[in-house]
Amino acid sequence: MKLTSNYYFSSFFWSTVSRVLNALFGFLAVPILLGLYGKADYGILALATSCNGYMQLLDLGMNTGAVKFFSQWKAQNKTALINRVANTNITFYFYISLINIIFLLILVFFGESWFNITHSQFQILQECLLILAIFNIINWETTPFLQLLTADKQIGFTMQMQSIVPLLKFVLIGATLYFQLSISYYFFFFTLIISLLIIPYIVKCKKDKLILSLRPASYWKDFNIVLKFSLSIFALSLFQATATQSRPIILSMFTSDGAGSVADFRILEVVPSFIVMLSSTFSGIFLPKAAEMVGKNDIEGTKQFAYKWTGITTVVVNILCFPFILGAKEALSAYVGPSFDYLSIWLIVWLLTVLVQMHTTAANSLVLSYGKTKILVIVTAFACLFSMILNVFLSKYIAVGSAVLCYFVYVVFIIGLYYLFFYKSLLHLSRRKMFMKFFNPSVIAFLAYLICCIIPFDSLDFWEKNRYFFLVVFIIKSCLWLILYLSVILIFKIIPLDFVRSGRT
Repeated sequence: MKLTSNYYFSSFFWSTVSRVLNALFGFLAVPILLGLYGKADYGILALATSCNGYMQLLDLGMNTGAVKFFSQWKAQNKTALINRVANTNITFYFYISLINIIFLLILVFFGESWFNITHSQFQILQECLLILAIFNIINWETTPFLQLLTADKQIGFTMQMQSIVPLLKFVLIGATLYFQLSISYYFFFFTLIISLLIIPYIVKCKKDKLILSLRPASYWKDFNIVLKFSLSIFALSLFQATATQSRPIILSMFTSDGAGSVADFRILEVVPSFIVMLSSTFSGIFLPKAAEMVGKNDIEGTKQFAYKWTGITTVVVNILCFPFILGAKEALSAYVGPSFDYLSIWLIVWLLTVLVQMHTTAANSLVLSYGKTKILVIVTAFACLFSMILNVFLSKYIAVGSAVLCYFVYVVFIIGLYYLFFYKSLLHLSRRKMFMKFFNPSVIAFLAYLICCIIPFDSLDFWEKNRYFFLVVFIIKSCLWLILYLSVILIFKIIPLDFVRSGRT
């Protein structure tokens, strides 16, 4: 089946809707639940979900591995193999859920001395952990069907279903306030809502004959093909997560004002994390198509895919990043107050890092589809270790800036590997053409930025310079930059005007 650009547009649109709704729920729910339950008891909810969140590592990279192989096998018409592995996947996630349940029950019966909370708070935690244990098998067993739908390029459907979840959560918040539900009742219905996703996923998989039977199987020889590849993805994810999550920990340990530096870091990460969240939508969209082309050995198709979508991804990420680069001071002043505008330089550096990082998303999907990840794991491990050591050294001198700069160093190592090795040796792409697909849209973005910088926004004094003033200035700057940027992009056809309607990849 030939994938049209409508697939990319629909998938990106619904993925964005889902992520924005979830972000909006998180933003609004926190103050409401804090007011209802109090800071200490609300913290129990966060603790329960955090304890269970670590167990997601048990996935062992199967999400990426299963989508890659299901997509390739579908392109090769290996339907019987897909069914054998899919049914074995059900068994695999059942075993994973049992391990998860055992971990939760250990916390329930023996965990009181592990946490610095009162006995009454631990009783609430016990109830929440038991609720997680009850729904654990259902939540893990949702994953095999999500993988089949993703491999079948039905991301639009899965994101539509996931968009319903935060809407139901908003209804739950209203019911919680109206009926004054206890923490345990709230958490029960919260977990139930998430678990309901398994129903439309199973129905869709059966309707489209993506899986013939729901019966667990044990074709481990076939399954090991996926698992072996997935373990390399697990190692890669582990180093990536370490490079990302270690930064505030290092700041807290080695700066003169650990708490203050971590607070600065948390303020800075809001915008880049949201942009990465939106941009990473491309990863899930690209992987099924990339795996399909690799499965068909479509060399010309992979080249056109890499060139086209590197350019489009760069344009999208520029649109997300540059308004905050241009209005860094105003954004920070509107968000947390003018006293934090000294962080603007580090916000700009972090956003430039995101821009460099995300432009290789299409090529990364192809690399994962080929399965040549050994050198990527090695370089990622080295980059992770080097950036952590450098962060320790620099944190004594530039505090939160060390975390930002060292992450930039980490990203440069990884991107350098793509240009020095993957583009030419593995993907048979022109390094120069790939670089220009990134360079041209970014230079235009920078020139539009310079033009906007000429306008003396700082001299505006039509009302008191409070947070609303800074917000208005940020919006004006962003709109002006966006008009300039899109005008040049469309005039010079940096991206084709008809790429959404086109049936070509």
